[in-house]
Amino acid sequence: MVPEQDTVVRLIILERLVKSAVLVVLAVSLVVANRLGYLGQLSEELQEQLNLAAGHGLISRALAWAVATLGHLLPNVTVLALGALLYAALETTEGVGLARRRRWAEYLTVIATGVLIPFEVREVLVRPTIFRVGALAVNVAIVVYLAYRKRLFVDV
Repeated sequence: MVPEQDTVVRLIILERLVKSAVLVVLAVSLVVANRLGYLGQLSEELQEQLNLAAGHGLISRALAWAVATLGHLLPNVTVLALGALLYAALETTEGVGLARRRRWAEYLTVIATGVLIPFEVREVLVRPTIFRVGALAVNVAIVVYLAYRKRLFVDV
């Protein structure tokens, strides 16, 4: 008999699947709005918000190079939409894997969420908002809960 999932894991599943759905809607909206001609200036603003021009770290430079390279092949909005869809796929994989009680999904969630925490901390320190602080708190709580409570990185 498989034990029932606890409430925290169910909330993590819900958060991942809702975030995935929002990202898909955002990606589709970006492509549709671009086709209608509404996004010329908005795509530049989004790239600026992602700090692609100001990055001094290796990851920031690599991301800026990737967007610049892909930007020559595809419209900028398409690149942003593709990124949103790829991130949605990751979120969906995490949510479905957690819902199916797969151990790999717990590892994937901890690693994928944990890797982004330093960037979120930087954003909170540079431009603090309630949304950024809340997102950081949620992500730290998810990593701590899954890593320690579920004993992910301990030999069982």
